[in-house]
Formats: sequence, C-alpha cells, structure tokens
Amino acid sequence: MTAGNRDTLITFETASVEQDDYGEEVSTWATLGTEWADVNWGRGDERRQAAMEQGSQSATFNVLENPMTRAVSVKDRIVLDGQIWDITSSVPGKRRGDRDITAVRSAS
Repeated sequence: MTAGNRDTLITFETASVEQDDYGEEVSTWATLGTEWADVNWGRGDERRQAAMEQGSQSATFNVLENPMTRAVSVKDRIVLDGQIWDITSSVPGKRRGDRDITAVRSAS
C-alpha cells in the first residue's frame, strides 16, 4: 500500500503522569508514535471564516489505520510543526484502511 497524498509527518501524544523529585504527580505528554498524514485544512469558505472568527483552526488528518491510530482518542493530541492540535474525533475513513482524525488548534 502506498502513502499517496500522505506527505506530512505528524506525532501523536498522550497524557501521562510522572513523579517529580519531590514525589508529586506532574502531568506530561508522552509520544505514542509518528505517522504520515494527508492534512485537509477545512472544507469551504464557511469553515475557514468560522475558524478565523473563533480564533481556531480545524484540520482533518487522514492516516493509515493501524493499532496505534485506532487507539487514538480525544484525550490525545497531535503535534505538527511545533503546533499542538487537540483531537476532537477519530473515525474510520471513507476508504478501507484509512482513519480520519479531526483536530483543532488555537490560533493564538
């Protein structure tokens, strides 16, 4: 199976809890893995306009479906070019073997 339009490398992160030097719990992010994605920055002028007005950007990341990408949930996040994207949905894609993960990042 070829990557096709998946030309953007993204990193999936999940929340984890670690202990600091004083034994207190500290929330951090741990890497789940990286995947090549086809990034769709929104559909239509309405979505882009809504994103500008709300100060956020929405995108759908189409990746190959595998055990890691099936396990990704709304508690996780995506890192792309140093930007943090909060996952809002993760569903099977239109084509067999694909997964569509929608995420939002703050424009600030």
